Amino acid sequence: MSAKKEDPRAIRSKRLLKEAAISLLVETQNLQDLTVQKVTAKAELNRATFYLHYLDLRDLMRHIVYDILDDLSKKLLPLLQLQPVDLDEQLLAFLDYFYQHRKFLAVLFEEKAFQKKLHNFIVDIVQSRRDLQKIVTEDAVSKDIIASSILGIIMWWIRDGKQHSSEFIAQQMSVWMTKRQ
Repeated sequence: MSAKKEDPRAIRSKRLLKEAAISLLVETQNLQDLTVQKVTAKAELNRATFYLHYLDLRDLMRHIVYDILDDLSKKLLPLLQLQPVDLDEQLLAFLDYFYQHRKFLAVLFEEKAFQKKLHNFIVDIVQSRRDLQKIVTEDAVSKDIIASSILGIIMWWIRDGKQHSSEFIAQQMSVWMTKRQ
């Protein structure tokens, strides 16, 4: 049995609501200022449409975070393939995503729940790479320490180190990671 195809109007409405929420967060830089009324006004949709697709703002934000993690997964998927990949190139693509969305992600980084989800995502990537490379855990730095370090670098960069390019950060992380993995 195949899954029912989603109505294009529903897809459009969800996209508009997500884009409106992101736009408002970039403008205000404060998640607490976000309201259903502001999101629907910005999206030029009514509240009924919002509640047709989302339970509340928390549900909308959860979907936005899942979209971010899906996008990051797509960027990192080549790192988890059996073919050799250029780690520096993939790291740069990963960091470019953060740089492109830095204003929005800076707001999300203030939320502990988002930090935890992103940390767990990075832990999974580190473990997948270790499994692929057959790295024995006892011989390697803890995946939690690596994930925390990567997350810390990204958070510092987005908040305070914006003058550095994604190429510079990728180069610095690559040097550090090749010594630690």
